[in-house]
Amino acid sequence: VIGGGEGSGLSTGGDEANRVRRLSGFYQADRINGHWLITRQIPIDTQNVIRTQRVHVALAPGKESHIVDTLTVDVGSSHGFAVRLNTAARLSPVTLNGRPATFTQGGGLLWINIPTQKGARIALNYVIADEHEPRAKTDTTTVTDSAPAFGALNNTDAWLPFYGYDSGNAFADITVTATIPAEYRLTTTLPQSETVLDGVRTVHGRSVHPQFIVGLIYDRDWRVVSTNIGALRFESFLTPAFRFSHDTLATLIGRAYRLLTPRFGEPQRPSRYLAVVEHRALTGAGFTVRMNNAVISGDKAIILDEPTLGPSSTFAHEVSHGWTMNSTGAAANFLHEGWATFAESLILRDTYGAATERAFWEKLRSSYVGGVDRGGVARGFEGRQSILGDPDNGRIHYFKGSWLLHSLNLVLGDSVFDRAMREFISNQSRGSNGYREFIADMSHAAGHDMTGFIMPWLAEKYIPDVDARVDGTRLIVTQAQQAALFDLPLDVELVTATGTVRRAVHLTTRADTIDIASVGAVSEARVDPDHHFLLRRHWGEVVRFELRAPTATKVELLGSFTGKPAAATRVGDMWVVEMPLTEGRYLWQWRVDGKSATDEEALAAVKAGDADPGASVGVRTVRALQRLTDADAR
Repeated sequence: VIGGGEGSGLSTGGDEANRVRRLSGFYQADRINGHWLITRQIPIDTQNVIRTQRVHVALAPGKESHIVDTLTVDVGSSHGFAVRLNTAARLSPVTLNGRPATFTQGGGLLWINIPTQKGARIALNYVIADEHEPRAKTDTTTVTDSAPAFGALNNTDAWLPFYGYDSGNAFADITVTATIPAEYRLTTTLPQSETVLDGVRTVHGRSVHPQFIVGLIYDRDWRVVSTNIGALRFESFLTPAFRFSHDTLATLIGRAYRLLTPRFGEPQRPSRYLAVVEHRALTGAGFTVRMNNAVISGDKAIILDEPTLGPSSTFAHEVSHGWTMNSTGAAANFLHEGWATFAESLILRDTYGAATERAFWEKLRSSYVGGVDRGGVARGFEGRQSILGDPDNGRIHYFKGSWLLHSLNLVLGDSVFDRAMREFISNQSRGSNGYREFIADMSHAAGHDMTGFIMPWLAEKYIPDVDARVDGTRLIVTQAQQAALFDLPLDVELVTATGTVRRAVHLTTRADTIDIASVGAVSEARVDPDHHFLLRRHWGEVVRFELRAPTATKVELLGSFTGKPAAATRVGDMWVVEMPLTEGRYLWQWRVDGKSATDEEALAAVKAGDADPGASVGVRTVRALQRLTDADAR
């Protein structure tokens, strides 16, 4: 057993166990040439399953949390039993079936010597000291004691034992009973009830489907409101200063459920509870995370959705997570984040129309292919990363993962795609529920094997590089990417002297040829004109960006299309950047003397339009006017 580093040394361990989870674990050593050498890592969840967790927590804000967790587990591994646990957890003796057990703790890992057996009962009793923000950031009340106004045991703190975020062997029946001084309100991020007696608030939370790790978040200033939205109980935990009201959030939740439930069934049946929580210890301007049955906002929620600059609907994204939260395995985050992003597109279309949905997919495409963040760090994925090659919550799942679902929906049609997703979602308690089960469910609904269509999108680092050319009366369509072949049912648009015509091509090989003698002379051939697939593009135009900034000394152009900031050239009072861009919709912004617009300034500027040469940010739509040699500008 090897433990990872201790991280920053914060009093609760912060998310140290989370950050070292790829290192800490079981390793096999073999004797080679007289030396013992580590030869492979063994997953800690191999043949070990957590069945139930009965958790009791006494929270003392500003001091410590006393936790008793009783687990029922099946141990099938000869290596004993190991779980991830907060690095700062101070354990009392561990018991196994009522007797003291041999255990070792370190580096975010707890190992217990347990022989193979089913239904083993482990009792863990431990204390985690509270980690809270400096006093200046906490209290908004008139209370004068030293206790913080808010705090949390986050799910990423590993305050409860678990294997990892992609394991199917830790989904358990969980009950949480937590006590806290009555002046605080508390969420367990699970369906819950509460009582107050003698100055102590006791909250009972229970999972209604298998889950793993939960969050405990508390705040002295929350006002808790509960209403029913059909069969769903919606509860909000918000301070009076929170920007959005309970009723506003309820309206948006109802809209999402009314759109998604008829197509995909209920989320994680029979879960009919959803909370929205203002988590003031988290910094951030929006709804940034989903914990079990709770959508979590940071300390400055300013946007629910935004149809102009992004577009985006971050609140709907987090609500939509409920449908696939129990996905597991190597591509779990494709099924988590790719799904929630796909659902976000459906809600944007329902709310703002088809044009906004198209802009959303163009944003995701340009972000996948290239671009930099505001710090100038490259963020493109093409040729660098695959979905299966990134088991963590990396951004590729949001972009390439969602595009795969978008394309599947188009290829299969709503009826078949919806039937497959309902089957996948309804089976999320079957243990393993990952990309293999997803492919099986898609194949079952389609009536034929969908492996050849889906797997290249998951396994390869490249997207299809498809092109078309005319040779006499033949249309030749090719795919030239440095990867496996894709299964692509495509449209090709042909420009003739009398207009445009389309031909369907089902490309499964490196090249395919179609007779187009009946079409007449063809001047141009464009693949996938409606942008149904995430493909390399070959047509576009040379785009000129201009900024009037006579006093600036250094100007750079950032965008969803540049691998690094592009230095502008000064021409009189103007700063100019010219570059070829393939057809699409791109966000751009100027960085002047090291400074760029804030999110609020960017949104206001885009709404005002980007024709003004003094604008600092904008959106540019590029047309397919000419064939470009370099299809992806850098």
